[in-house]
Amino acid sequence: MNIFDRLRFGFNILRRGEKALQATRIQGWDEGKPAYPEVSFEAMAKQGYRKNELIFACISATANSASQVALRVYDKRTEQELPDHPLRKLIERPNSEMGEYDFWSANSIYEDLAGIAYWEKEHSASGAVVGLWPLRPDWLSPVKSSTEFISYYLYEIPGSNQKVPIPKEDVLTFKNFDPLNLYRGWPPVAVAARVGDVDNSATDFIKLFWESGGMPPGILTTVQHLQEAQVTLLRRRWAARYGGSKNWLSPAILDADAKYQKTGSTFQEMGFETLDERNESRICMVFNIPPIIISANVGLKRSTYSNYAEARKAWWQETLTPKYQHYDDAMNTQLTPDFGDNIILKWDFSSVVAYQEEATALWTRYLEGLRTGGITVNEFRTGVKLPRLSNGDVLIRTLNQFDVPVAEEGAAKAIIISELEKKLLGEGTRTEDENEIQKKMVTYLRKQKNRVLDEAEAETLPG
Repeated sequence: MNIFDRLRFGFNILRRGEKALQATRIQGWDEGKPAYPEVSFEAMAKQGYRKNELIFACISATANSASQVALRVYDKRTEQELPDHPLRKLIERPNSEMGEYDFWSANSIYEDLAGIAYWEKEHSASGAVVGLWPLRPDWLSPVKSSTEFISYYLYEIPGSNQKVPIPKEDVLTFKNFDPLNLYRGWPPVAVAARVGDVDNSATDFIKLFWESGGMPPGILTTVQHLQEAQVTLLRRRWAARYGGSKNWLSPAILDADAKYQKTGSTFQEMGFETLDERNESRICMVFNIPPIIISANVGLKRSTYSNYAEARKAWWQETLTPKYQHYDDAMNTQLTPDFGDNIILKWDFSSVVAYQEEATALWTRYLEGLRTGGITVNEFRTGVKLPRLSNGDVLIRTLNQFDVPVAEEGAAKAIIISELEKKLLGEGTRTEDENEIQKKMVTYLRKQKNRVLDEAEAETLPG
């Protein structure tokens, strides 16, 4: 969209006059006003993602899971995958700087830090969507409307004094639902902020403790009356002589009337181990990620290989799969219609390591159903996440399988035996395949009979 398009779009906004929505009515003074974020995206990024190890690990682990999934395009009617569809090509390469993994990874990070992720659609000269570009979430704000809920979006770069309107149709939005603000999402980092601050403060204290000599705070006492200048000088000399990591092993030497009294607490007295475990478990709780996945100490204490495998599987089932389904819904409602109404996007989880054993068991179960004639070819393919076939609504059965009426167990056995006896005696109704086999067997046996007779006749003839 060029500058003239944006100006034309701005004028059109002022000319709208649709009927107001009743259920989502906004106050009159909010009409046409941007819905700005309630938390600082920059603070969440700097104090959480960039500073706190636990928050960084949780956000990164979730974002990195995008390497195991792919969003594929299918025909709605035939359910056939369309690997060369323009939408699939767009997902593979959203813009000149990003690939599919980069796109979903960035989207996850934005949602965790801002509660919402925005992407602007890039259009070709013909109007087709050819690119998706990330928009910093704290610079983009939805403009409230009593008729359309969102009238348009306003992009404001701090310090530039420039406000760029963007049509809402050109913005792809992924949002963590906030019951108190329908226009913005609420980020998990904001929920974890208090515990994150406690954890950051504990880490800062430990750093300061070691930099200051590795000793708890204390008081130097003496029977002498000291002037303020003497106190300041004594404090400075003590810090210079015994403070800092270089002086950890230097013994303290006091005058005969001087005493050192410890006033601070040791790590053990302060319960640092318990505090660490509390912080780890609560931060992991907010992001709904098992502590063992990010190697948090509270998780490693009870870790085994089987525990890790179960935790990874539960994480995918309870957290990541619903998260990606949420992305799926957003794409199908906001982007897929730009490419027509005959396609649909579905996730491919076949490369997810946590699901491999489950996929093997699923394949075995459906394959057994197919072999025994219990399900059709297409039911088998649907069950193992393969596209359906145009001629796949058939059962596969061996020649020794045939239909019998449903009856009591004893009666069913009698029916089966009776049917077998009739067929062996040449009675009863045979299937087309059975009749064909019978003809071939008769032909074969006649040939064998004639061959044996010819050989016997040849042996009896006089030489």
